[in-house]
Amino acid sequence: MSEMHVESATGPAPTAEEALHTTLDMPFEDAVPFVQIEHELADFETVRVTRLDEMIEGMLGHDDVERTALIVVCHPEIAHDAIAIDPTLAGMLPCTTTVYEREGDDRVHVHHVSATKAIRDLGCAPAGSDADVETLVEKTGELMTVVWENIEEHGRETDDRAAE
Repeated sequence: MSEMHVESATGPAPTAEEALHTTLDMPFEDAVPFVQIEHELADFETVRVTRLDEMIEGMLGHDDVERTALIVVCHPEIAHDAIAIDPTLAGMLPCTTTVYEREGDDRVHVHHVSATKAIRDLGCAPAGSDADVETLVEKTGELMTVVWENIEEHGRETDDRAAE
């Protein structure tokens, strides 16, 4: 499976360039709830966990898709602030973190692209709201930094315990 990077004439957009990515050395079945719980511990509410590979196989009959889960979460402060800027921004929420495997790789990948950075980079907010959007991006970044640091720290603890 190849990586796809969307680039403009000047390179990848900041949203793609600043995406969060890590790997975990644990079974996929353990990684999905582990990543979900780390979001919930930072006050993100789980909206849904969806297995894309299972959905694709069930609806299209393709069984050649690597195991891939979408963890769809929303933080109440981010939702409140986005809606306060413009109710139409709710359509860009919630946030999604992907947990997936790659053929020939024994680690589980975790990837997150910021929905609020996409709002900023795609120009979705009304004119004159740049400062509010930047505040929203910063707040989301602070919250996701906590989630990501915990995923990496606690994921290593799991790795260390497995090695013992």
